[in-house]
Amino acid sequence: MLHEGEVVPSVAVLSHHEQRDRLARYCPQALPAALVAGDPCFDRMLASRPLRDSYRNRLGIGPDQRCVAVSSTWGQASLFGRHPSLVLRLARQLPLDEYRVVVALHPNIWHGHSPWQVRMWLAECARAGVVVLPPEEGWRAALVAADVTIGDHGSVTFYSAALGTPVLLATWPEETVDPASPIAALLRTAPRLDPEAPLAGQVDAAIAGHSPAEHSHITELATSEPGRSAALLRAEIYTRLDLPEPPVPADSAAVPLPAAQPPGAGSQLIQVRLADRSASVTRFPATALDEPAVSGGVLVTCADEPDRRWLELAEVLVHDDRYDDPLRWISASLSRLPGCLLAATRDRAGDWIISGTDQPVVRFQGADDLGPACAAVVHAWLCSGRTPHELPEQLQLGPRTEPVQLSFED
Repeated sequence: MLHEGEVVPSVAVLSHHEQRDRLARYCPQALPAALVAGDPCFDRMLASRPLRDSYRNRLGIGPDQRCVAVSSTWGQASLFGRHPSLVLRLARQLPLDEYRVVVALHPNIWHGHSPWQVRMWLAECARAGVVVLPPEEGWRAALVAADVTIGDHGSVTFYSAALGTPVLLATWPEETVDPASPIAALLRTAPRLDPEAPLAGQVDAAIAGHSPAEHSHITELATSEPGRSAALLRAEIYTRLDLPEPPVPADSAAVPLPAAQPPGAGSQLIQVRLADRSASVTRFPATALDEPAVSGGVLVTCADEPDRRWLELAEVLVHDDRYDDPLRWISASLSRLPGCLLAATRDRAGDWIISGTDQPVVRFQGADDLGPACAAVVHAWLCSGRTPHELPEQLQLGPRTEPVQLSFED
């Protein structure tokens, strides 16, 4: 603020009056330059709230899914600096049909290590279904879409709390921030995540136990002028330019829809529970096999799987291409994977065909994401000793129920 005793900025824009009070304590010479004009970034997120469902849809979040936003600032004390494997562990432990993990890393991480390096670090996360946001845009839309945010001492975590979203702190380095600041108060009081303990229960508890008013005395310090920042800043700029303001209102625009293309989960570890004429499945990415918190399941591997290990361990192989002779593809593929019991693909009409060596042929119609699930159900059904004629008529995928017509072909 000062250089050789002189105040440097002509205007020091502050978002809240409490910052002006701190400026009076730390640098009283700069008080005449202070302008409390709110927070234009936060105002844009407030203006974006009516588009929440649009953001969720663009991020691949289903109506029954919870969006877990993971935010990391930069530096050794940040979430990504202290717990670089946390995003992958979340992807492994949170069922695919119930959650969508979206990660936003500070631009300094991307540009300090290079975009190539960051993509390499997060490649397995992306293959597990995590949406990795680019550094330029998307994080604000993700905060509006989120059901919970896991973060650190960065401003993104504070913004999320100010939006009324539950937050969990993966790191809380109070020594890195002004102890009198609102973010320091949030670090002292917000719930904390134990990265080494099972994660799903902690996420659910944070959502279930959240009260928007709990931290409102802290988060209301985000801005003294909610919704007015654009008007206040424009007025100041035109005053400095000695020009009249345009007659049109200065409004805060909603943030753009994210350009992210949500990845599919690819190969999956699917837990199946059989009932009389129904089945329920819990799906995880295949990499959950390496996670002690997830036990058991049928490994359903996609034909385009880049990890050779999942192909070698596959119990079911799935390919959603369409074939004139799907049984020929099934036979040829299983002959090269002796440990694999079943394979599933589509015929030219789009029907799924499931079969295996010396196994019956099962046909069903359904969306792309039902192929791996139904194949796992047929695998569990046959391994339990039940006959194909008793195949289930209803499939439960997390909170979602789907009718299925699985027909046995002689």
